[in-house]
Amino acid sequence: MGAGIGAFGAASFVGFLWPNVTSGFGGRVPVGRLDDVISTIRAGGGFFYSSEAKAWITEYPSAAAAAAAEVYDTALMPGIAAGLIASYQKCPHLGCRVPECQSSQWFECPCHGSRYSRVGEFKGGPAPRGLDHFPLDVSPTGDVIIDTGNLIVGAPRGTNTTGQEAEGPSCIADGSH
Repeated sequence: MGAGIGAFGAASFVGFLWPNVTSGFGGRVPVGRLDDVISTIRAGGGFFYSSEAKAWITEYPSAAAAAAAEVYDTALMPGIAAGLIASYQKCPHLGCRVPECQSSQWFECPCHGSRYSRVGEFKGGPAPRGLDHFPLDVSPTGDVIIDTGNLIVGAPRGTNTTGQEAEGPSCIADGSH
């Protein structure tokens, strides 16, 4: 009886250590068909938000893909090659949810003023780096899937693969705090 209880306890312990999330946040989250995602980004002023993935999806300029390959983790390159990047919604400074700013076409954190380009590269504020990202894949049938179980640390300060500057006024009152 002791051996049976011990085996059950060991199996339960190992079961808790092994993540089994396959969908939803922490797993692979389907967000729609590629054409639909791109048209939603364009209709939404340059931004698409997936609440299930807790991520922003934006277009990644094809002309900047070569520069991205020198900076970003290889896990992000299939999404970038498809013209998309998925940025985690949390600011790497203190974890606030970072909304889009339609007027500047950047992400701007309302908590402490960190700002990021449309592809999540650091532009200003106290954050230590750019927004973190999730790998994004496009299936052979055209479905866009975000792997929220694989968080890729954002690019260091000074990274500017796209050359995107603010396209209008900041959404944060004085542009900093």
